[in-house]
Amino acid sequence: NVNLVVGEFGPLSSMRLSNAVRAASRRLRSLHFVPGGSQKFLDKALASRADALIIDLEDSVLPADKPAARAAVSQWMTSTDFGSKTVAVRINALDSGIWKEDVAETMKSSRPDMFVVPKVSSRADLDMLGDHLSEMERKAGREVGGTTLLPIVSEVPEAPLRAHEIASHPRVEAVTWGAEDLSAEIGAKRRRDGSGSYLEVFQLCRSLTLLAAKGAKVQAIDTVYTDLKDLKGLRAESERSADTGFDGKLTIHPDQIDVVNTAFSPSAAELAEAKELLAAAEGQVGAFRFKGQMVDIPHFKQAQRMLDRAAVTGSEASPEKPAWPEGPKHGKWLEELTPGLVIQHALTRTVTETDNVLFTTLSLNPAKLHLDYESAKSTQFKKPLVNSMFTVALLVGMSVLETTHGTTVANLGFDEVLFPRPVFFGDSIRAETEVLAARASSKDPSRGIVTFEHRAFNQDGHLVCKARRNALMLARPSSL
Repeated sequence: NVNLVVGEFGPLSSMRLSNAVRAASRRLRSLHFVPGGSQKFLDKALASRADALIIDLEDSVLPADKPAARAAVSQWMTSTDFGSKTVAVRINALDSGIWKEDVAETMKSSRPDMFVVPKVSSRADLDMLGDHLSEMERKAGREVGGTTLLPIVSEVPEAPLRAHEIASHPRVEAVTWGAEDLSAEIGAKRRRDGSGSYLEVFQLCRSLTLLAAKGAKVQAIDTVYTDLKDLKGLRAESERSADTGFDGKLTIHPDQIDVVNTAFSPSAAELAEAKELLAAAEGQVGAFRFKGQMVDIPHFKQAQRMLDRAAVTGSEASPEKPAWPEGPKHGKWLEELTPGLVIQHALTRTVTETDNVLFTTLSLNPAKLHLDYESAKSTQFKKPLVNSMFTVALLVGMSVLETTHGTTVANLGFDEVLFPRPVFFGDSIRAETEVLAARASSKDPSRGIVTFEHRAFNQDGHLVCKARRNALMLARPSSL
């Protein structure tokens, strides 16, 4: 935290920021729906990087299948290793007559962490559910009040305008909304316009959900994106949601999870700037200029909130790929490859039967000469030959370390490949390379073309392969 003295507001000691994130021990970027009772979908979800799994006993389960699904989910709660994932169960609506069975069968000693509550119409609904949960928690030996709720605050028309009072219930950890049930309730023909944006009434519900969550200092979760094939559209919508202030999003297909996680995770650059801003704020009085802009308390809060979010996920950055290490360069630069240079290569290799069989089968070569030992007996060699393509590949590979390792742009092709003698299992191969020609590029002095002649010899000193090839090589960088 940052200690600031900010103008007329006086000292702000140990600023308390981002209560929504501080109050919750869980970060909910991606909350993925899993149909209750479907082991196949559960297994896929467990292998994903979703922050939370919502085991669904409502819409994704047919009425006739609910008892069996409930029993399966009950078993999951005790036998499944969910790792660090938050586990939620979406129960049936509180006016369904079966929600108590959902709770009774799925609440175990440690799972679930949360119940998702559909079609909530008022805070009184959560009061009733909360009282029942307290009773069930005592029976299960759980902390009373420890099971949190995620109400859906837009599925009935009366709910959105009561979203703040619903979100303020002491058991609520996050709130979300949905357009599908509401559209049926109000008779809407569509939910989005031609550009893909939500129609006004649905956008209003979305905004009321966000404001209710932030006012109650709980997490705001955006609704599902139903076009499963449109990951580009999902990314755009998720990024807008994160920009607006939502903390996470519901997902309904595994392919959506990583897209959503990335959108709701601060990037390394954003985190670096947030740290820089808070460091610059130390000792400042009132607003001040930072990177050409005036900043004050709202900016400090936003920066601290970003760091809080990163801390809860256990990482300070979104899942960006780290820079790949280049490692040492053992090859020779263009200037070093003068015509007439002969290099004796350090790497040697004894060819095995496995080398031949694997290379021949992987390259789909059906020649009996390499694979059919009985047929090979009738040839002039009286035994199988090592695939000549393996021999030339081995020769070039053995040459790389002292010629082109880290210093080449591309292999341009072979002028000539010869096999003066066959190679058999058990032959040991050594290699040498001679530079036949080298010329710098007239258009780009940082590179040039080198012609190599690679030669392979067996243990008796006989030449078994000769390959002439051209490579586009790099000149030594000025920094080296």
